[in-house]
Amino acid sequence: MGCGRDPEGSSAAALVLATGPGLVIAHSFEVGDFVPASRRSQYAASRTNWHDLLSRHCPHFGQNKLVALPLPQPRGFTAVTDSYKVQLSFHGDRLLTSWIRLMGKGAPVVPYVHVTLTRRGAALKAVKAEVAAVPQQYLITHHALITEFSNASHWPKHLLLDFKWRHEEPINADAGLYILFIAGLLVAMMHIVSVMVTYQQKLTAFMNDMMAEGSSTLQPKAD
Repeated sequence: MGCGRDPEGSSAAALVLATGPGLVIAHSFEVGDFVPASRRSQYAASRTNWHDLLSRHCPHFGQNKLVALPLPQPRGFTAVTDSYKVQLSFHGDRLLTSWIRLMGKGAPVVPYVHVTLTRRGAALKAVKAEVAAVPQQYLITHHALITEFSNASHWPKHLLLDFKWRHEEPINADAGLYILFIAGLLVAMMHIVSVMVTYQQKLTAFMNDMMAEGSSTLQPKAD
């Protein structure tokens, strides 16, 4: 998915693409590092290529952030009849959102996209995007951006993206192995106890039989 892009100035994203298609590079982030991101659009039965975002529009690892993403005017788009959707990609196209409807039937008058990014340790594990009407508190602080969406002929429009981070505890492999070892040890001990109980029961029954047989042999015969 990295080919055919129109970069918007993200040198780090370009570095990821320069490694070649199909090559997956493991990457660990530090808090505050920007996460390379891209966008593409879909409207009027057509779909654009991926466009890399500027670093100031990308999320920063582990830090919540609100950005205003510029959307250029789509060629041939008619606000009255067409729907306009975008899709976001993160970390060299490893993680993608679903298509987000921004204009058209079923879309909010002024959209606001909440993006949840899930991290585990130093790794980005998942992303999820949801669109809603712009929150009340932004109606004043971002009045100009909201006016842009209200005016169908005004382009570019700026989309409010709210990046929120969710933290998952790293999986401790050593702890998992320790738990498996303890569980296996308990199962083995239960098996040994079960065998010992069964053996003791059989030994007791054998001794009882021997004692009964001995008693019957020692009894004097009647004249």
